[in-house]
Amino acid sequence: MKGTEWSWNNWRNVKFQKDGTFEAPTNDCQRGQCKWSANKGKIFVLWGQAGLHELEIVGEVPTEQNQQKMQGMQMRGRRVSDGDRCSAVFQRVFDHEAAELDKDLYEILGLQEDADEADIKKVYRKLSIKYHPDKNPDEESKRKFGEIRDAYEILNDPDKKILYDTGGMEAVKKAEKGEIEKGDDARANLAVSLEDLYNGGNRKAEIERRIVCRGCRVKPDSPKCQGCHRCPNEVRLVNRQVGPGMFMQQQEEVQSQEKCKQELAEIDAHIEKGMRDGESLTFPRMTDQRPGMIPGSMILTLKVAKHPEFERRGDDLHMNMKVTLREALLGWTKTVRHSSSPCACRGGRGSMGFVPSCVAAPYYLASVPK
Repeated sequence: MKGTEWSWNNWRNVKFQKDGTFEAPTNDCQRGQCKWSANKGKIFVLWGQAGLHELEIVGEVPTEQNQQKMQGMQMRGRRVSDGDRCSAVFQRVFDHEAAELDKDLYEILGLQEDADEADIKKVYRKLSIKYHPDKNPDEESKRKFGEIRDAYEILNDPDKKILYDTGGMEAVKKAEKGEIEKGDDARANLAVSLEDLYNGGNRKAEIERRIVCRGCRVKPDSPKCQGCHRCPNEVRLVNRQVGPGMFMQQQEEVQSQEKCKQELAEIDAHIEKGMRDGESLTFPRMTDQRPGMIPGSMILTLKVAKHPEFERRGDDLHMNMKVTLREALLGWTKTVRHSSSPCACRGGRGSMGFVPSCVAAPYYLASVPK
């Protein structure tokens, strides 16, 4: 329906715009005051003072927006207030991009909306082989192959995928025109130990964030959508008439049509050997989601807890050790256990006093008071 023009009651032509506005040659439908929507095969038109009209497509509903195949297509219904009959006959597609906005990329690939990167790649390889033009020279296979390729190019791109998941194809199209905003970054501390920085490894961190529920748009009655609520208002650019024939773009806060929910997201933080206190790890697209926006990055700053024995200074580890007067005079041997393996420390008199040397521990020094 989006971007199509119909002859209403053999009277005048009306337009179903992609933004949900209904254009008709009456005064009460000026400036986007009339609206339309569709659900489960029915079309609803809210036509100013005439009120709500409810219609249905006559015959088989086409699976794609094809102007040739839609010729002669009709819909019939009634005005709800008084039961007065109404009808419309398809005329033309005036906005060909509008139909692109309704494409379900996951459905094209036969995937669930929560499919991960591995699932997307696996299914794409399978379908691209099945419908490749070299094996299937017919036009339908070529069309199918093109749809599969286009869907994969979006879902395989992290930025485009998050835009599609939160704002549909309209958000992807805006991104291609450079009209997409990015959310603010967020910062948090990640507590680590001295051993974590010495040995490296992975640490798990949990963050709570808002996500846009794509399932609510596709299957609003799904059990997965329980607990979802309307997303925060969206800021959009709209055209405002400021004078005869003069329009100006202005920002307007509008109620979001998307649903959101809170989730606990797990982050796998990889700590490299030798990282320092205060260094940061950045995780793109992990902050709160807003419809049609690229989420900001979650930045985790490493905070090292105080170690009971060692203190790091640069790339060296220092520790204080108490020795007796006898040990100081006669020399001593003690074993110091650190994150890697124990090392033997021997004390002896030197020009600067009693300085121990640690075997097999080049980054550890033990200072002994005289």
